[in-house]
Amino acid sequence: MAAYTHVDGALGSEASTREVALRDLLQVLRRRRSTIIASVLCCTALATTGALLYEPRFTSQAVLIIDPRTTEVTDINAVISNLPREAAAIRTEIDMITSSATAAKVVDRLGLVHDPEFNGAIERPSAIDRAIAGINDTVGYDLSPLQQQITGYLNSVGIGVKEPTTAEKERAAVIADVRRGLSATSDAQSYTIVVSFKAKEADKAARIANAFVDEYLLDQLQTKQEVTQQANKWLEDRINELRAQVEVSDKAVQDYRAQQGLVLGSAGGETFLSQQLAELNRALVVAQTERGRAEARAQNARIVARSPTEGNAAEILGSPLIQRLGEEESGIARRLAEYRTRYGDQHPAVQAYVNQLTNLRQKMREEATKIMAVINNEVEIARARERELEAALKKLTAETAGELGANVRLAQLQREADANRRVYEGLLQRLVETREQDDLQQRDARVVSKAEPPLEPSTPGKKLFVGGGLAVGLLIGMFLAFLRDHLNKTFRNTQHVEETIGVPAIGLVPSLPHHKNAKPEDYVLDRPRSEYSEAVRAIGVSLYARGALNTGSVVMVTSAVPGEGKTTVCLTLARMLAASGRRVLLLECDLRCPRIGNVLGDNAPGDLSDLIVGKAEWQDVVQVDGRSGLHYVVGRPHCDHPQELLGSEKLASIIKFASLEYDCVILDTPPMAVVADAGVLTRSATECLFVVRWEQTPRAVVQRAIDRLTELGRDVTSVVLSRVDLKKLARTDASEEAYGMNEARRYYTR
Repeated sequence: MAAYTHVDGALGSEASTREVALRDLLQVLRRRRSTIIASVLCCTALATTGALLYEPRFTSQAVLIIDPRTTEVTDINAVISNLPREAAAIRTEIDMITSSATAAKVVDRLGLVHDPEFNGAIERPSAIDRAIAGINDTVGYDLSPLQQQITGYLNSVGIGVKEPTTAEKERAAVIADVRRGLSATSDAQSYTIVVSFKAKEADKAARIANAFVDEYLLDQLQTKQEVTQQANKWLEDRINELRAQVEVSDKAVQDYRAQQGLVLGSAGGETFLSQQLAELNRALVVAQTERGRAEARAQNARIVARSPTEGNAAEILGSPLIQRLGEEESGIARRLAEYRTRYGDQHPAVQAYVNQLTNLRQKMREEATKIMAVINNEVEIARARERELEAALKKLTAETAGELGANVRLAQLQREADANRRVYEGLLQRLVETREQDDLQQRDARVVSKAEPPLEPSTPGKKLFVGGGLAVGLLIGMFLAFLRDHLNKTFRNTQHVEETIGVPAIGLVPSLPHHKNAKPEDYVLDRPRSEYSEAVRAIGVSLYARGALNTGSVVMVTSAVPGEGKTTVCLTLARMLAASGRRVLLLECDLRCPRIGNVLGDNAPGDLSDLIVGKAEWQDVVQVDGRSGLHYVVGRPHCDHPQELLGSEKLASIIKFASLEYDCVILDTPPMAVVADAGVLTRSATECLFVVRWEQTPRAVVQRAIDRLTELGRDVTSVVLSRVDLKKLARTDASEEAYGMNEARRYYTR
């Protein structure tokens, strides 16, 4: 149960804290409402004036797209590549749209130099003229005479006179003004660019926005065409140079060949010597082949000559006779073999066949010998042919040796000529391609939607101006209210006094209306049921309740600085207490700036100083107020050292004696923060009443004075706020004093 109670208490404390904070905020706004009202009125007036002076603006937008698609009519590489689809490239295109060059083209194209909206040198209605025209439209009253008077006065003092300018400066100023009305934006998620322009007329805004888009697209196409044309021009110049170089290099090859006698053969790629050398090499190879074949036949022929019956002699020797003899030899040899098998070697038929076979082989050897001689002759002829070709080749090789050095230089010249020709042919081909591209150039961007005249202005209207001024004025007023309240270091009510310096505040003394010309010390007697009298009476009741008005009490009344109403509080409190039947003595201890004698009258032969130094007795200094019965002793400014008198034992004994004779002794002392006179009286007082002027005396000054009294051994027992504006307090404060103050006034008399 205790835990729940603790939680409920914490929640209640938090809610109470929020409620107090909210109440404090509302108090500040209520207290400083004059500041808020003044701020709202000023800002609203400024906003209204601005609305009358300001001309509405219309914004028109055109949308471009950096087209990511490309049209390929040919497979020829372009001179200038297509625009890359990157954020940096789109940012660059935006800079081109908003550049001074594009703006200058638009200005010249639309003749904006002659438009008063952009050219300040052209006569146009001034801000005063526009404001008066706006007032005329609003209130329906003709202020033309006032307008003429104001314009005449400004011209007379030289305010409305325009300085002369040049055409170049005018154009530059117009371009700058046009650029201020232009904007081009693009998000990072698409290829679109939004071109916007703001002008005083809807049609003009759309026309200028479209002009910027057209100039940008035209410039894009012209740039490509100019680059292509420049490339063509460069290619043509370069081709002409290369053509001359090719001619020079070809002529150098021909001249060098003629100079060295390097005449080409029928093949066109080699000289005659080279061709002859190649033919001799081929002929030598053929001769060597034939010589080898002849030697092989001779070798076979020698074998056959030794034994015509072995091998294929007929085929080797190629003789028809040997072939026929070989066939006969085969037939005889077969029959010989049959007869030997049948009859034996001694048979006459066998012997006849043997003789025939011997004769036949002899003939074959004789024929082979003849053929052998022919084959040997062919071998010698082949060898002779080979030797002749070798000699001719050797001689021709010697002749071509001198041609090798010339061929090296000729090859070098030929390579240079071929290289020049290849470069020439490549550039010639590129020239043909770029000429074909000149008519196929395309823009990288296209228009998605053209700018149209807007139906409504893009800038705030007059009502929004005034509303904005009202809101801004309210915010500024609240800020100034809180700032002034924060910077205000004075006291607002008795609760504020107690929270700040920790001293009980027993009441507040209102200020009297100035129109009544009433004196406070008389007002408490003349109007005993007035607000002022009741406030002073409440202070007396509080002092009585605290025991400060018992017999023998000495009440010291002081303040921090002059002008806080300390003497007035002393006089009004003392007269009211005396009028109620109490025996009260008022001692004026302010010997520097005394005032009581001027108010109540001063007919005594002596004053407080005379009483202290012994120049006068009690009956010589004590005076009686005829209206209230108050006894008082005045002070006169004729003492050079008032602090010594006030701190003397004589004054202490006088005060002690007076406290025994009167119900209450009130000491009117000097301000604590100005002189040290009041400090020496602290030991004689039983109570210290501190007077603070409402919303006037800084808290730090009051605190310093109270601390000084504490150091001297006298604590401030109570505080009174003086010269309080009760109406303002009731209107701006939510404290206990202010609550119901307006309703409570019916209990008072005026």
